[in-house]
Amino acid sequence: MIPQATLAGFVHSAAGAVHAAVALLCIGVGLIQFLRPKRGAGHRARGYFYVYAMLVADGTAMLVFRFTGAFNLFHLGAIMNFACIVAAVVPLLRSPRPMNWRLQHYTFISWSYVSLISAAATEIAVRLLPLTTRGQVGLVALGLSIATMTIAYVLIGKYRPPAEAPLLSANLAEQSGVPS
Repeated sequence: MIPQATLAGFVHSAAGAVHAAVALLCIGVGLIQFLRPKRGAGHRARGYFYVYAMLVADGTAMLVFRFTGAFNLFHLGAIMNFACIVAAVVPLLRSPRPMNWRLQHYTFISWSYVSLISAAATEIAVRLLPLTTRGQVGLVALGLSIATMTIAYVLIGKYRPPAEAPLLSANLAEQSGVPS
């Protein structure tokens, strides 16, 4: 028998409601970012929305304790996602930007999105499957995370931006022995 899915069955607190709503928005915005060209004001605006919304989603995840009643691996995942968001944004804020800033940004923001998708898949599976023990929840989370990361590893590598060539002036300075 398929369990009945109701809103009350998915949301157990205000923090959980905010977390779920913001995470769903991030899934949509992240997908649009992945499918659209990576330049211009639209990309930047969606990117800022994604970053700020993920900060809210990660923060509210720290307030949700339904599965174990205490800090657990899902909270650790939110902390890792936060670290990916920070690592993706820092190269954009530096002046001058590091030579490989696009690759750094792409890599970390991509893994942030993978983390979000993995968490969503785990959340859906845990809510809909008749799991009765923490061990079963852990195995489902592990299996879905491995599957998500394997697919993501291939896609991230396939769509990775090309490496940026060093500036001609930097090459000339190195050849002349002048530090750049």
